[in-house]
Amino acid sequence: MKIKKATSFLVLFSAFLFNYFSLYSQKIDEYLLKLQIDSALQFIKSTQIKETVFAKQYAGEWPVEMHLTTPYFFIGRKQKAQDSNCFTVSAIHNALAEVYLLDTCRKDLLPTLKLAYNDISNYNEYNLYDFWKKLPPTRKLKLFNEPHPQPLVHRPTNFNLRSRFINNTGNVPEDADDTSLGNLASLYNNRIFDSKNKLASCKRFDEFLDIERKNRNWFNVLFHRDGNSGAYMTWLYPEYEYNNWNVLKTAIHTLLIFVPGSSARPEAYEPWVPFGANDVDVVVNANVLAYLVKTGQLEKSKGHTDAIKMIESRLRKKFWYNNSVYYPNQFHIHFTVAKAFASGIEDLRVSSEIILRDIMEKQNLDGSFQSQSYINHFDRVQSTTNALSAMIDCKSKGLAVSDIALGKAISYILSQKKVKNEQIYWEAGVYFSGGTLLRNILFWKSEAYTTVAVANCFQRYLALKNTKE
Repeated sequence: MKIKKATSFLVLFSAFLFNYFSLYSQKIDEYLLKLQIDSALQFIKSTQIKETVFAKQYAGEWPVEMHLTTPYFFIGRKQKAQDSNCFTVSAIHNALAEVYLLDTCRKDLLPTLKLAYNDISNYNEYNLYDFWKKLPPTRKLKLFNEPHPQPLVHRPTNFNLRSRFINNTGNVPEDADDTSLGNLASLYNNRIFDSKNKLASCKRFDEFLDIERKNRNWFNVLFHRDGNSGAYMTWLYPEYEYNNWNVLKTAIHTLLIFVPGSSARPEAYEPWVPFGANDVDVVVNANVLAYLVKTGQLEKSKGHTDAIKMIESRLRKKFWYNNSVYYPNQFHIHFTVAKAFASGIEDLRVSSEIILRDIMEKQNLDGSFQSQSYINHFDRVQSTTNALSAMIDCKSKGLAVSDIALGKAISYILSQKKVKNEQIYWEAGVYFSGGTLLRNILFWKSEAYTTVAVANCFQRYLALKNTKE
């Protein structure tokens, strides 16, 4: 007990010293920063769920809050509930795996990584991944001719979906985002544990490219106007096809989404591509590109060149908030594009220069960055972590990043740390949303997600600093 208290005191005292002394040049700061990483990783290990309760929680994942922040007419009253999903557990696993690969002395992370990967594997169907697990429905989903037994559907674990309609909208198909993150987890598992997990081929993504389609998603039509881009689409499932598509048809069918016969309407027990139309998202494309380059498949993919062009074209417009369908925190775009660039995609250099200029223009005097007011009350911690990650990745590729800007961002993040059970962590930030109509009111937040993202940034910062020196 005395050793535990002494360790806790050392972590807190070192944090005080870190905030007191400048980060920019003193060697001792590296040691102090490492202590912050150590304590944050202890939090990650201790908060991982160890026991499965079917359809409630699963061993290997971390607590995640699915939060409807305001009443919505077909979902109901505002609520929040714990949720199990592939996106979160894969993102945390992958960030943790990158920390380990940078410092393989951290053998204590191996059981945590194994347990997380076992959970991720439960989302895998022929190397494609869905956001949610397949579970028994919580109610009848058809007005007539309800099948017995009921087929399994994709749905949240604990969040209450009241009506048949909203239950049917939750039954989404596999998507490129979760598939790239889930397969990246398999790649890291192969490297760390010498496993032989099979990885998704680039052909799985190339089956769904934005080329000569007979439909378009209303969100892309309204905000992007870059149809036939050739980039990767989000949903790895066929969309509704019109004989002759036009904007008016999309508008009418979307407005009549509750009416039988509408192409936008979900059908019971059938996978639902939202509004019946696939979409093109900047962050999703960056995640796919990062996976492909890390698995040596980038040049083999038919969609990679057009995906890179689409990203650059949208970033040049600087319409940051609506550039992404599912990521309301605008600095998530910076985070993923820079990560894909640092992974080895040289053709994203111009895009990375654009996001870096935007970062330098938006840093506050205290070193922080902030999202919109309705995104978790300006959401500074998650925003600053995303921006810091992008700066580190850009600097690793030789772009001019101010050491002062880096230091100020790190100092701000450290000033926002919390202590729980003698371990440091960071409050949950918004990292994902329900997309389109729900992107401002339906959020996912997780202390573990934010905390491991911070630890990952700090570990990469130290690795970069030691490499430069």
